[in-house]
Amino acid sequence: MLDLQSLTVGYRNTRGAVLSGIDVSAAPGDFVCILGRNGSGKSTLMRTIAGLQAALDGAALLDGEDIASMRPATRARRIAVVLTERQFNPGLRVDDVIALARQPFTGWQGGLADDDRGAIADAVAVTGVEPFLRRFFSDLSDGERQRVMIARALAQTPHLMILDEITAFLDLPSRVEIMAMLRDQAREKEQIVLLSSHDLDLSLQLADSVWLLDDAGGFSVGTPDELSRSGALGGAFDSGAIRFSPERGRFEIGTAESLAGETPDS
Repeated sequence: MLDLQSLTVGYRNTRGAVLSGIDVSAAPGDFVCILGRNGSGKSTLMRTIAGLQAALDGAALLDGEDIASMRPATRARRIAVVLTERQFNPGLRVDDVIALARQPFTGWQGGLADDDRGAIADAVAVTGVEPFLRRFFSDLSDGERQRVMIARALAQTPHLMILDEITAFLDLPSRVEIMAMLRDQAREKEQIVLLSSHDLDLSLQLADSVWLLDDAGGFSVGTPDELSRSGALGGAFDSGAIRFSPERGRFEIGTAESLAGETPDS
């Protein structure tokens, strides 16, 4: 179980708190999409949950243990993180990058056991990266690199996966495939998956639960249907260019008048 208890995230400078007093939980098997406009605090929240950034107040607990207080080796065995920034030695091949996921589980010599090889093989199979396993990571396209990083996260066999905009460079069929696969993995492996995305319609179709951030520091939680009916989705995203339709359950492009900056009569 992931529990956020009175969690406040932000920066200890003039920016201060970005999100305050968050109380929410996620259970094994949950596929959670974190949605919000740019600057709403999605990445700050995810980095704090991952233990990469100190909370201003409160705590994020995984199975009852404060993530921020975990030893690095313990955290690496239980949490897989894929952020927007990815830095690897240009001399590493794709199979090397994925195999590094097993480092927290190997002995001091770093040798892979049968369990490690099995976890790597499963991750390679479900993400479809086998055709470029022997290529250098630095030679891949952005979309291929993202697939590799997802494979690496899966090979880590974590309790919790935190994935920040991991479908940004994928085409539409690949985004659908990857997000559906992650949802299925969460259920089959009883993992918790937190995924931030700007692909709003797809997230609303696939998510078990949505954590919704708005520009005013608001934080709403519910199923896509609950947030649709409550008006929270519209409150977070509606503008002259796009509006959420609760009746149709999707985002729609604004009228010509609204795109030009005029307010429609309706």
